[in-house]
Amino acid sequence: MRIGEASERSGVSARMLRHYERLGLVTPAARTQNGYRDYSATDLMRLTQIEGLRALGMSLSQVADALADATTTPDALIADLAAQAQERIDRDTALLARLRTLASVSPGDWEAALTAVRLARGLESPIAGERQRAALELGASSPATSAAHLVEALLSEETTNAAGALRWAIAQSGGGPEQLRQALGDPDPDRRLRALTAVADFPGDAATELLLELLTDPVARVRQHAALAAGARGHAAAVPELMALVTHGPRDVEAAEALAVIARAQHRETEILADLTAALDAADTTSAARGRLTQALGEFESTAATAILTGLAADKDRAVARIATYLLGRE
Repeated sequence: MRIGEASERSGVSARMLRHYERLGLVTPAARTQNGYRDYSATDLMRLTQIEGLRALGMSLSQVADALADATTTPDALIADLAAQAQERIDRDTALLARLRTLASVSPGDWEAALTAVRLARGLESPIAGERQRAALELGASSPATSAAHLVEALLSEETTNAAGALRWAIAQSGGGPEQLRQALGDPDPDRRLRALTAVADFPGDAATELLLELLTDPVARVRQHAALAAGARGHAAAVPELMALVTHGPRDVEAAEALAVIARAQHRETEILADLTAALDAADTTSAARGRLTQALGEFESTAATAILTGLAADKDRAVARIATYLLGRE
């Protein structure tokens, strides 16, 4: 078929067909006696492949490489294109964050704008020390950087010192704990835990309410961290999770301290001591767990706690008896 018919049937303009031929993408199968291009059904099929690959966002150079490699499979090609698209999205996301940083600065204040951008880029440095310094400088002197950018940097930060600096910067930003609400619902438990730790740095009821919402988190370590933070604020809703931590670990000492804070703040010592005693007497409580529960009683400075320890000093479990005796002697 002549170029006009090939153009009509393929939807590719005659001009583009000639361009494809110059690039070596499609070479007509033959020429007529008069020298006109003569396209075959196979040529039309190749045109369909070319247009399909271009529709996926490939350049003509990439199309040529894909068609030249007989080992390329559709799934591998799509996976590679998806990875390239994700890289572009990541670059655009970083650019968007910097543009938002600029938007938060007075348009006439270029020095402040460029400083804010420099610090924002510092948060993206592969060097932990540079990320930490950028966070500290942001928290101390640059309200221009959006809290959202600081929060996103925190959620991805794995280094302890840099994460601590970012939490401090977020606390200094003036946005309050509410700026972390969305992050507390992140599907990644590690990111939720980082957001939770930042919320715990804020005083007041608003932060406490956010912590309480995580007491029912499906991931144990998130629940435990929320309970420790809420318990340190004296909130009784954390008691069940704190009791579980004292009994099973791993952060039984911190949990016991939090239980003592709740006992004093909520006047619930009698109830909490009863819970500890019941756990000690439970048939399925292991020797190690009884030792942790006994140790927890040392956080309570009352005659009721002393009476329980006195009884435990004669416990048949020698480890429990030694702990109780030590705590009584300490008093």
